[in-house]
Amino acid sequence: MYQLLIVDDEKVIRDGLAGWTWGDHDIQVAGSCAHGLEALQFISAYPVDIVMTDIRMPFMDGIALMESLHRYYPFIKVIVLSGYSDFGYAQKATQHGAVDYLLKPVSFTELAGTMKRLTARLDEQKQNRHRLEVLTRKATQLTKVLREDFLGRLFERPLQGEVLEQDSAEGEVLLEADTYTAAVIRLDRLAVHRQRIPDRERNLLAFSLDNIMSDLWDSQHFGYHLVDKAGLEVYLLSKDGDRQRFGDIVGQLHRYIGLFKSTFSIGIGLTVASVSAVCRSMQSAKSVLAENAEEEGAQRAAETRMEENGLHWQPVTGEEEDEAVVDEPDQDQFSVSRDSIILVEAKRYMKANYSRSLTLKEVADHVFISTGHLSLLFKNAGERFLKYLTTVRMNKAKELMLDNSYKVYEIVELVGYSDPAYFSEVFKKHTGKTPNEYRGKLKQPRNG
Repeated sequence: MYQLLIVDDEKVIRDGLAGWTWGDHDIQVAGSCAHGLEALQFISAYPVDIVMTDIRMPFMDGIALMESLHRYYPFIKVIVLSGYSDFGYAQKATQHGAVDYLLKPVSFTELAGTMKRLTARLDEQKQNRHRLEVLTRKATQLTKVLREDFLGRLFERPLQGEVLEQDSAEGEVLLEADTYTAAVIRLDRLAVHRQRIPDRERNLLAFSLDNIMSDLWDSQHFGYHLVDKAGLEVYLLSKDGDRQRFGDIVGQLHRYIGLFKSTFSIGIGLTVASVSAVCRSMQSAKSVLAENAEEEGAQRAAETRMEENGLHWQPVTGEEEDEAVVDEPDQDQFSVSRDSIILVEAKRYMKANYSRSLTLKEVADHVFISTGHLSLLFKNAGERFLKYLTTVRMNKAKELMLDNSYKVYEIVELVGYSDPAYFSEVFKKHTGKTPNEYRGKLKQPRNG
């Protein structure tokens, strides 16, 4: 039987498809996944002939999944099942090798016809494809194993002479540069909170880190990466002196905060002039990261002592002030960069949830920091949590005022308030006019 993998972020759809009569078409459901990264991890461990995937999913969507499948598993047939009838999606899916594009809700008659045509094609290609699959997979896996082994030794101790030349060639690692710099990226929730992660989740996170860094780092020809699967740390090797590039990578990783449930920290080592000294650069990178961890631990301990003494930051539920009196910690360039990433994600979350009651604690929990830390980040940026949230709500209220189909009391609810009188007071403070005065001005004809 041909093996099918179902990929959709909606569980009800995954379960519904899995219960169909696939056996009548010589197909067996091998598994189901919620997004592209989880699907790639599954495929790396289990052979799959067909992937049926949605387009819009978190962390890795259907188009990105098809790109990876086309690159690493060109023999897998992909069927796109999507609720979006946009021709652009169908065109992209076809460009990346999709054999069919079905719109939700798909009829089982249509699905049966698609599977009949697909299995006929698979039968014709089966023998030659199977032989090519085995040879390609063995070569790819062997090269990856040799590369990881070589990088692990390169980061650990000096390698020279014939050993360096032969082992780098076997792992397909090109080391021809004037300078080299190593760095370490960690997941803060492991290093800071000492969380224990179940093996299954740890394996998924390690696999996800490996794939993400392959795209963000290796494929851009910046250098090479290695994932420590036990500690969930990423070791990076840069083949030039551009240290800012490391900070940029941490910035790009913030897109995956939801997947890893963590922010990221980085330690950057010394820049060295020879391959044999890469291990020394890595040692210094680990030292920098350890020193930063100690400083952050001291800061958290201070916050804890303040909270135990009643000097803690209260969550904001109304329009009261949210300032907190704290000492600003010393931060180096990349600590600032990481804090900027956290603040960007906090603001994005606030913009997505302004229409309901939103507290400082909820936003802080979302970005995995304390309320005091988040309040401090706003303060360092010359802002305040409450003022920013109010600005977001007022800007949306002014936008809704342009649409006369909305009553004022409806706008009040749509922007996250429950008391119209209170909303009017805040609106007037923000714009200089009451809601009715503001809307009345909009209706006045312009001169000229």
